[in-house]
Amino acid sequence: MNTREWTGIILAGGLSSRMGTNKAMLELDGSVVLQHVTEAMRPAVSRIIVAGGPNVTTYSDMGYDCVQDHYPGKGPLAGIHAALKASDTDWNLVCACDMPLLQTSFLDGLKKLAEINDTYSAIVPRVDGHVHPLAGAYHKRVLPNLEQQLNHDHLRVMRWLEEIGCCYVEVEELERAGVHHAVMQMSNMNTPEEYERIRNQDSGLDSDL
Repeated sequence: MNTREWTGIILAGGLSSRMGTNKAMLELDGSVVLQHVTEAMRPAVSRIIVAGGPNVTTYSDMGYDCVQDHYPGKGPLAGIHAALKASDTDWNLVCACDMPLLQTSFLDGLKKLAEINDTYSAIVPRVDGHVHPLAGAYHKRVLPNLEQQLNHDHLRVMRWLEEIGCCYVEVEELERAGVHHAVMQMSNMNTPEEYERIRNQDSGLDSDL
């Protein structure tokens, strides 16, 4: 699978209620968090789509290729759905906008694992028993089932993953695919305290990689 066969999807349409401000627009090392995620993703894909939800105007004004939810107010599944509908490729890398420590190697690793496990429609990391569905690889063939979930207000991401028969990949598999510091790279931030933790981790990750 080469770059031309992949689209990158960034989920940035959340309300950021616990943070108190739009997480994607927080400053980190001289640029906003959304830009960090974009820069990590760009080398791995041919196109990046931002599922912006109510923030579409903000991101469009910054030059991002944005889509609005077809099912407003229905959480991350609605964002994944809108972006997959707009994607021109079968396989898509999905990540949340609040994971600024992600590196390109992580996304390349997911692509390798998708190629190995191509009978599945979703490849999602599972670290110490904790599943990270917003840092995964998804095939467009999940769309019919995803639309059913949204139409019936079945909005739990974990339930949907079980419905589609997701392939969960452990840390050891990520490492074999070239991904290091996986736990740190998947760090996300929902509160001001977690934002400060991410800011402190960022410098440590840069020195190690």
